[in-house]
Amino acid sequence: MVGGRGELSGAAADLAAYVDAGLVELARGYAPPHPLALALRGWVERIAALAEDETLDMRPADYFYRLLALEPFSDAARSEAPARNLAIFSQLLNVFQNYYHYTVVTGANHEALRRHLFNSFLRLLHDGGINEYEDPDQPFPRGHVQVMTIHQAKGLEFPVVVVGSLSVRIATQKQIDRELGAFYHRPPFEPEKRITAFDRMRLHYVAFSRPQNLLVLTAHEPPKDHFAPVWQGLPQWPYAGREQLARQRFISRPRMPAKKSFSFTGDVNVYETCPRQFQFFREYDFTPSRSAVIFFGLLVHQAIEEIHRIVLDGALDALTEFRIRELFDRTFRFLSLSDVRPIGDAARESAFRQVMNYFRQNMEQMRRVIQTEVDVSFEKEGYILTGRVDLLLGADGRLELMDFKTSERSTDPRLLESCRDQLCTYAHILERRHGKRPERLYIYWTAEADRADALMEIPYTPEHVEAAGRRFDAVVARIQSGHFAVERSPERKVCKECDLKGLCAAEGVIRGFRE
Repeated sequence: MVGGRGELSGAAADLAAYVDAGLVELARGYAPPHPLALALRGWVERIAALAEDETLDMRPADYFYRLLALEPFSDAARSEAPARNLAIFSQLLNVFQNYYHYTVVTGANHEALRRHLFNSFLRLLHDGGINEYEDPDQPFPRGHVQVMTIHQAKGLEFPVVVVGSLSVRIATQKQIDRELGAFYHRPPFEPEKRITAFDRMRLHYVAFSRPQNLLVLTAHEPPKDHFAPVWQGLPQWPYAGREQLARQRFISRPRMPAKKSFSFTGDVNVYETCPRQFQFFREYDFTPSRSAVIFFGLLVHQAIEEIHRIVLDGALDALTEFRIRELFDRTFRFLSLSDVRPIGDAARESAFRQVMNYFRQNMEQMRRVIQTEVDVSFEKEGYILTGRVDLLLGADGRLELMDFKTSERSTDPRLLESCRDQLCTYAHILERRHGKRPERLYIYWTAEADRADALMEIPYTPEHVEAAGRRFDAVVARIQSGHFAVERSPERKVCKECDLKGLCAAEGVIRGFRE
């Protein structure tokens, strides 16, 4: 922002100074021929040389992941706490891309992108601040003092509680009640003049009832008058009998974290495909930049699910190619509004062909649909295994289970074993739920042109279920122990689509990839 005398206003000046200091530090520590300086210079020159109608297949998030392959960012990515903070930034960067609709860098948009990134997005983060990562599974880490709001403390207890801000004025709902009172369906149950006092009483009753042994009240100036009956007469520090306090022993209750849930496709399969992908995108929660493959699979799955739901509503006869195209396009629009990177026109038409091909070749089976997208879960010793069955079919008391794969029929033994274990465990859970064993388990490869090639039957025996259980236990044990080393390189096509390929190539985990 520019002030009346052509100078930067306070907030903008602070950001400019922060950026300038960062540039100075960058120049001092990473001047040419450091790889970071050379990479930055190459990116800048390539973007600056773009003609108005030229496009780079790069998003801001793609540059972020390229930076992770270079020092000092690669060093930060190897340490858990800095890596988790980088993951938070990747999430925010994804929000920026979606909000301003910067799908790729072009000759027409790169100047606007730079202005929005620095003057709007980074300024917002700089002025507002961002919290560092907090472990949701360890909200009260041992050896630390927990700082929280009164509302956050509801339902919790601690041996010692310190309540501050007793001199601060609190906001109430009085003005809102005054403006909306005429629209309430109930008469007011508190006099307006006493609403503020009652709100304070309710709020601080929560705060004062949190301690198990000792409540400490603090204020940086005299507290509000309504605290006088509580405040007056209490022992004041440092005359509070420190010897008496020193003799007390406060025992904190053990806080057992809830069992974590692990899904078949989102956790187990991802870990087995690449432990490092799991570490970054599931454990640390980085937001991927390149997710077109995910978009394609979601589009086909959700469009087929829409067909099944229409069938369950008894409207199978109303399904035509025109109607399916409508629901397909609607699904595409909804997915495009999400955080998933969309696909191009050719891939979109390929997805539609898969959906239509499935519908045409399975119309006779549609009337046997019982349920679609069935959530299943199974509680194990140290975790909960969750999943979702794509389709349940039935007739004459029989139960059949089907899972969709948006690719051609695979011959990879590892993939087929994984599919078998997944379906057998689904079947085992459904057997316990319905009291009968599914007679057939199927995988449907939607990219196959003929139904005979698309439909693959999977054997189901108790031995398969037991083997699957042992395998899942082993995978989850490795995850819970933090074992994310890549001991065997994934398939090349997996690395090709992965945002981390630059980091892995720089560390020698994989070979043959260049940015």
